[in-house]
Amino acid sequence: MQEEPLPKDATSPVFLRPQFEFKLLRQMGLAAYGGSTFGECYAVALEMQEWDPFTWAEKWAELATTVETQGDQSSRAGHEISAREAYSRAANYFHAAEYYATIAGTEFVQYGGKCSACFEKAMEHSQHHWEPVDIEADHRVYPCHFFAPDHSGHKRRTVVIIPGIESCAEEQYFYAGIAALKRGYNVFVFQGPGQAGMMRKHPESYLRNDYEVLLQDVLDVLYNREDVDPDHIAVMGNGLGGYFAARIAVFDRRVKALIANPPFINFHRVLLALIGSRARNIDFTVDDVYDLPDTILQNDMKLFVLSLCRRFGVRRLQELVGATLPYTIEEIVYRIECPTLVVRGEAAYPELEDQAMRFFDLIHSEDKTRVKVPALHVADSHDHVGNLPHLNQRVFDWLDERFDVHETDSGTQEEGDSTQ
Repeated sequence: MQEEPLPKDATSPVFLRPQFEFKLLRQMGLAAYGGSTFGECYAVALEMQEWDPFTWAEKWAELATTVETQGDQSSRAGHEISAREAYSRAANYFHAAEYYATIAGTEFVQYGGKCSACFEKAMEHSQHHWEPVDIEADHRVYPCHFFAPDHSGHKRRTVVIIPGIESCAEEQYFYAGIAALKRGYNVFVFQGPGQAGMMRKHPESYLRNDYEVLLQDVLDVLYNREDVDPDHIAVMGNGLGGYFAARIAVFDRRVKALIANPPFINFHRVLLALIGSRARNIDFTVDDVYDLPDTILQNDMKLFVLSLCRRFGVRRLQELVGATLPYTIEEIVYRIECPTLVVRGEAAYPELEDQAMRFFDLIHSEDKTRVKVPALHVADSHDHVGNLPHLNQRVFDWLDERFDVHETDSGTQEEGDSTQ
């Protein structure tokens, strides 16, 4: 496959504060499915200080509160569509506040609770089916969400969505859930240890490498539902969720299709590549990170390290490096045999690109496809939030062809690059 050059400004920041560039554009990208508006996000960006996550959390929370109030006004007046739209945006803005509060060490549980409450109010005005589902697994209860295109209870194809490090079920609903529902799929969003939805109720919940232990219980629950077609269950992992999704596909043949966005085979190596060679050779606590010069660790990586330390339950960089060692499937990834879609981006950093290629080569699936998402701006280096409708077009066109009656001939495929 011939590689096309990156667009000239694919990795250039739109704003002069690149430390929050990705998260800001991540919020803006959700506008495609009603999770934000450009104007509201831009207004918040103009008020932010360059290196002050405390203020970032406050500003997003202020916006979220304003938009929630607008939703309350519409709801009281009987304007259901306007209420749903406002509550949806408020939920995502509270999640942005939750993310920065987690990093800053402030009351992230409060903002996370508001995110959940606003999302629940949005779903009360929704035309499709929604229900919270508690998954009991490994002596804990995990808060999850089940969606269906309508209230009929018909048996349907189902997509299990697994978030990554920073995301939550509410955000994943806008990221991929709505796109799946529009195409007639049920959607189940899992929230496990160390992820936002679980940390709201159990702040001392930390990430674990063996998510298949928990996801097998998810599949047990889905298999017992009358509205789920057990022969058509796909698992989609976004961000580090690509690693978690791959683990369940390695161990459980009930996964009939896998979407890894992106695929990880060794998260430890990804972390080392991201922090850089200078940071690897030193140690510091989460309290010291603000004092490090940019020549050792860039500000955006400082935020990333703080977020990871919180979710791994460690307080020092070298503890974090050690904690990521078990996060590998390199020796067992060959066991994946179901149809698999590998999503990679033109703006991906070299280590992630290398792992995506190795993942594709190592899996034993006879039906595997890799798609390359074009880089429009810096946000497309990860998660491809710059053009979600295009991403979901590629993902669900592929999945439709595997699950629909008019299935295509299987085989290894290489989709051409697209610049749509």
